[in-house]
Amino acid sequence: MAYESFIARRNLSSRHRTGFISFVTFIAILGVAIGTMVLIIALAIITGFERKLEETLVGFSSHIQVVGFQNQPLRDYQANLVTLRETDGIRHVAPFIQREGMIRSREGFEGILMKGLEEEVDASLMQEYVTSGVFDLSEQEPNRGGIIIGEQLARRLAVDLGDRLTIFALEQAEGTVIGFARAAQFIVTGIYETGMAEYDDIYVFVDLSAAQRMLRMDGLVSGYDIMVSDIDRIHSISEGLFTKLGYPHYPRTMYQMYRHLFTWIELQKKPIPIILGLIILVASVNIIGTMLMLVMEKTNQIGTLKALGMTRRSIGKIFVIDGMIIGVVGVIIGNLTGFILSFIQYQYQIIAIPGEIYYMNYVPIAIEPLHYLIVTAVALAMCFVCSIVPARLAGRLDPVTTIRFA
Repeated sequence: MAYESFIARRNLSSRHRTGFISFVTFIAILGVAIGTMVLIIALAIITGFERKLEETLVGFSSHIQVVGFQNQPLRDYQANLVTLRETDGIRHVAPFIQREGMIRSREGFEGILMKGLEEEVDASLMQEYVTSGVFDLSEQEPNRGGIIIGEQLARRLAVDLGDRLTIFALEQAEGTVIGFARAAQFIVTGIYETGMAEYDDIYVFVDLSAAQRMLRMDGLVSGYDIMVSDIDRIHSISEGLFTKLGYPHYPRTMYQMYRHLFTWIELQKKPIPIILGLIILVASVNIIGTMLMLVMEKTNQIGTLKALGMTRRSIGKIFVIDGMIIGVVGVIIGNLTGFILSFIQYQYQIIAIPGEIYYMNYVPIAIEPLHYLIVTAVALAMCFVCSIVPARLAGRLDPVTTIRFA
């Protein structure tokens, strides 16, 4: 098939007359490249949004969170820890205390959500997001433990590492809705930033024992953060925990706790097939139009080749090869361009977005080899299919007519 490939390449690089075919070929290649690039970037952004949300939300909670019904404190948490750690499918369990409150610095007050963690066994991913200082919740001075706060909150409070903060929270009396104000001082040991403004602005992290002393909750916790081994089993494990632990334990998966965020992600995915269809349609028209113009331009050549004994099948192969050359070159350019732009955004986070709306400060990117393979396969298959009709038309041309009216 060497001579068919040779003729096909000469067809696309035509330089005689006006060079119109070369220009049209360039437009067709550009159409395939742009379509491929747009698909690659769109898939990278959608996947990046989903992964960023999952990673950050797990940092603030977990795969499964067990809390008390109507937020009542949970007793016997040490015994429950043993039970949870022995449950099949659970790889990590960490107790926590969570309470709304106020935080005060020399510059003012802010509302917060305080979360007490066991630093040595905490399953949180927050350590990865500490931008200043260290993830250290241990006691820094007598009766003053460490505290980790968000960068935006630190800016509003005008505090830095080593500064003292006072937290005010309500100690809820058991069996009543009456609360007693409690206060404790902490020293800033770390400042974090996840990029999700809704959480960076309100969450602060302290040691579990310090939170228990402050709120007079010795032997009590607000709940348990649970990490599972297989995310696909998260719902079945959650249902099993509800049966095993019983009242007042109330397990919730991260998909239930943050249903609105994951629904938003699913909504973003729905237009993808429509976008894919439109890109395929535009690229198909480009390729078919290019091939038809190529057949018209090479009518005399086709007649001459047939007169010399070339079969209809060989003529068809020439134009199929033309279509595949357009596809391969376009896909390579599209993949490279899409990868370069995705990598630049992934590395340097050039495109910023409002964190209060999108839960992150920049457009996240996930570079997945599978995306490139799928898009490449679809694009090449499309180019092959679009080349068949013009190739068949070229193979059916009558050599006598084409030579006579050339």
